[in-house]
Amino acid sequence: MSFQTRVASKTCMIVGRPMWRYPIALPKPPPATAPLIEAIRQIDCRPFRVISHAAEDGKVFNASFFHDEKTMHDFGEWYAENALAPGSEHHQCLRDAVAEDTELPTRSDLLFGSGAQVLTDSRFGEYQLGMAVRYSRYSLRSGDAAVEAESNACEPAFEQRIARAMLDAGVTYFGRLVMRAPSAKPASGASNGAGEWVSASRYGSIDDARRGTAVVKAMFAPEIGRWFSATESIIGTASRVLEL
Repeated sequence: MSFQTRVASKTCMIVGRPMWRYPIALPKPPPATAPLIEAIRQIDCRPFRVISHAAEDGKVFNASFFHDEKTMHDFGEWYAENALAPGSEHHQCLRDAVAEDTELPTRSDLLFGSGAQVLTDSRFGEYQLGMAVRYSRYSLRSGDAAVEAESNACEPAFEQRIARAMLDAGVTYFGRLVMRAPSAKPASGASNGAGEWVSASRYGSIDDARRGTAVVKAMFAPEIGRWFSATESIIGTASRVLEL
């Protein structure tokens, strides 16, 4: 299956942590999780797309996309009340799906990261299931760092440098999506809060994602150290997609 991945400027994204033992966002979900997926289909604040990924340890995580920030926020509220809360209507669905060595998440630790405003989207071509995606979270050092990072790392020239380096290294690379986290303000001056970025970089395979990550770290080590106080990444192979 393939589909286009470029998104509108108001599109929002949440990325869950790897914690499930099988994909649950399916057109025909397993019986144990079917009531939850059917309930999500019926609510107005549902995501328009959910992509399931298999992490390197075999655990499953999802990336969900929303048309705007209010829809994303309302879905989080609904999910917390109707699925995450012990004793809630769909809590048992999650208990069946969670990996054996993993605790059920709470609202505070469910997500790896979230993005509420697109800063740049250089992804191209059709998204094929089986491709790998590296999701990264970046903690900006300061308002000044946010201004500098946004004025450099979100420009076409920066992406062109990445693309050339990937080509030279033999890495199959299909661009990246970079988003500002919901709590971060626009980088229009040093007085603004620093906040976080979340990115999704698309590769041909897990091996490409690993090698591509090494290429970027080597190329931009000074900038990464100057702009960000911490970075964290998860890599997964896209295995399922659910259009809602």
